[in-house]
Amino acid sequence: MEPPPIRGVQLGGGRFNVVVDRDLCKGCLLCIYICHKRGGGILAESEERTLLGGSLPKVVGECIGCRWCERICPDFAISVEVSGC
Repeated sequence: MEPPPIRGVQLGGGRFNVVVDRDLCKGCLLCIYICHKRGGGILAESEERTLLGGSLPKVVGECIGCRWCERICPDFAISVEVSGC
């Protein structure tokens, strides 16, 4: 049986893209907190909501690819990918 497709939103547009799985994200905002502490503060709270009503993160700068957001997410809802450029 095939796993269901990820309903993700790709954020960014630089060398790295932040991908958030809307089905897994609960809007705890830990990714935003750690990004401000370790990753240069490129993630911020958006107006978009998760399935549970929390806020999805948005990219407000250029991701440096540190992957701290991936590491801290308790729901494995966020990943950082190298873009094609």
